[in-house]
Amino acid sequence: MSLLIIRCPLKPFAGPDATAPRDWQELSCAEQFEWVLLDDVNSAEIESKFVQTGTQFGVGTTESMPYADEALVLLPTLDVRLIDARVPLANAKKLQQILPNLIEDFVLTGVDAIAAQALPPVPGSPALQRTIALIDRAWLSWLNQQLERLLAPRVRLIPECLLLSELVEGEPSILAYQRFEDSIIFTQRTGLQLGVSWIEHEAAGADVEDIVLPQSLVGSSLKEIAWDWLIPAAREYLLINHNSRAPNFALNLLPKHFKRDAKSFGKSGLASVTGIFSGKGLRSSINATGLAWTDPLVWRQPFNWMRYFVLSLVLGCGAYVSWMVVSEWRWSKQMELLAVQSLSPASVAAFNQANVGNHSNMILSAFTKQVTLEQRRRGVAVDADFAAMAAKLQQLKVAYGPEVLQKIEYDGYAIVFEFKPNVVMIEPAQVLIRARSLGMAVRSLGSNQYRLEPYSGLGGDL
Repeated sequence: MSLLIIRCPLKPFAGPDATAPRDWQELSCAEQFEWVLLDDVNSAEIESKFVQTGTQFGVGTTESMPYADEALVLLPTLDVRLIDARVPLANAKKLQQILPNLIEDFVLTGVDAIAAQALPPVPGSPALQRTIALIDRAWLSWLNQQLERLLAPRVRLIPECLLLSELVEGEPSILAYQRFEDSIIFTQRTGLQLGVSWIEHEAAGADVEDIVLPQSLVGSSLKEIAWDWLIPAAREYLLINHNSRAPNFALNLLPKHFKRDAKSFGKSGLASVTGIFSGKGLRSSINATGLAWTDPLVWRQPFNWMRYFVLSLVLGCGAYVSWMVVSEWRWSKQMELLAVQSLSPASVAAFNQANVGNHSNMILSAFTKQVTLEQRRRGVAVDADFAAMAAKLQQLKVAYGPEVLQKIEYDGYAIVFEFKPNVVMIEPAQVLIRARSLGMAVRSLGSNQYRLEPYSGLGGDL
């Protein structure tokens, strides 16, 4: 994966009172972007590759820069103010309405000239404690227009101070510096998302060690801001914040409308990626592309779809089971109604004497007994005959041995049989499962006794 590291120019100290992005064009700021292109190199080879080749870097406009899979744009800390403030819990739209009131005490100019942005919350920190980035609105708008011309699917703008290592208690802080005309600009990282920068004028020709620093910075380790340090530091920053659980993973100072009106790259095969440049799609592509499979963010959307699928499956199965229960209930009621209409007066009288109410199983049992008696009167063999019932019992007995039965009673409709308790110990559940597998209906009567019903239990009280 290729990486393009870009350093933005400093916001001019002198010049016209800029109130719109076009005002910066007159100062030739667009030709002052410095860049380095890294192509498929790991962090250990970055510095040596740059020193050996020295050909993939330059200074100029963003339009003249080569294509890269990702662009990391470094904004001088001098042009951004990072403050720690308490921010109420609110959605993004409401937060943009609240921020101007929160920053009034931190700026000297009117809040309308300042673009305020609340950085992503830091994991493990209080939810109300946030870092707010303040940038000149006209300058940020101009930078946005320049960076829209980059040939990169993913563009991230961060303060330059975040490339410095964090402060460690007991160790000297790192103070970065760079010369600018007759001045020296110092930069220090003061927190996970915080940093400060200031400029020392009238330092022309002076050695940086001779400059009088504040008492709190005496003994700090000085580091010059140059490509030999910026390249490995930028790569290390990306590696540290590559996982979605990293504190600065989603940090990006570019506005949400960045690349809303993106044009084709004008290069074969690149026009297909312009779709990710619209609004929130850019941030999604920055955060979700190229992540490790173990990163939770990679699986967030699949898990959401999985939840919808499981929920739909549960609802669908619930609806189907409910329909089956209602259908079975309707079928049983219909069968009961048809059976009642077909009962003879004798069967109705016998049913009423049994005092079993309107139990559907007993109604069907009375109906089947009535039909069985009518078939027998006509001389037709039925399933409730002794020969047919004995053949079924013989099939069931095969699984347990020839001498397993102790008693058999036939009441003209069903067979009650009993196993010998001392011959074999048979669990009732096993007998019922075995009978069901053979297409028979058997009921357990207790004490090793069972009742074999005809017609596979049609009308039986199972």
